[in-house]
Amino acid sequence: MKKISFICLVVALSFIAMAGTFAEADTYADESHADEHGKTPIEHYGYRSWFSPISQLLPNNIIPEPGVWHQPDLIPNTLFVVVLLTVLFFFATRKLKRIPEGNAQTLLEVFVGGITDFFGGILGEDGKKYLPFVGSFFIFILSLNYIGLIPGFQAPTADLNTTLALGLTAVIGVQIIAIKENGFGGYLKHLIGNPTWLGFLMFPIEVVAQLSRAGSLAIRLFGNIFGEKSVVIQLTGLGIISVGSFFLPIPVQVPMMFFAMFGGLLQAFVFTLLTTIYIVLFIEHHDEAHEAHH
Repeated sequence: MKKISFICLVVALSFIAMAGTFAEADTYADESHADEHGKTPIEHYGYRSWFSPISQLLPNNIIPEPGVWHQPDLIPNTLFVVVLLTVLFFFATRKLKRIPEGNAQTLLEVFVGGITDFFGGILGEDGKKYLPFVGSFFIFILSLNYIGLIPGFQAPTADLNTTLALGLTAVIGVQIIAIKENGFGGYLKHLIGNPTWLGFLMFPIEVVAQLSRAGSLAIRLFGNIFGEKSVVIQLTGLGIISVGSFFLPIPVQVPMMFFAMFGGLLQAFVFTLLTTIYIVLFIEHHDEAHEAHH
């Protein structure tokens, strides 16, 4: 009975995935599809989510040139994740007990405890105060990655716009932490490096290196999530068999979806780990400068 129920569940999910993953046959649209407001209908861009009607209502200055993005529902899906996380954490933390009595608090403590133990161990005693910064990255990016595995939704991290924003936020945040820890003078000394007489050469190189970290974080995350999403979509299409006037979906994409779950977790972990290491580099520089001063 359990096997039959599992098979029925897989078949049902396959039908939902087929309905939620694919849009119109047209992948590209020209200006002839534009409506009277000059906005091209979103359904002609090949891949849409349940938020397509909302995206269509938003003005162009909020979602500029959705056809160029090929993910016109990017902003609504991101906002949905923000709202979803807010609601989940609100209800999970609404009635906290010193000793957990419910599954929600137990699961939350295990999850947050794992993040705290691992990344807190890397940051050290001086850097543990920045755990909310790096921990929020992990939770948010993991949620953005996983939302794309639900039929009818998009993974915002499969778009370079999102990952660039995340990368810039991480790098700018690290620079703010560095200035806070070292002071502005100490921050400049770190960029100048040793020996100081090579500062005119090392300073621009170090500035470029700091900025390049944003691109490195963004491209790594985008490439992996976009690749996984593309493979899932292609496998879903290959699994659709025409039987007369009916279409029979074969769930050949299911193994790839499990791999995408692992990949989404791994990429959120790598992004957060690298951000943590960037913070540690500045904290260690502050400690070394303090020891040299004494």
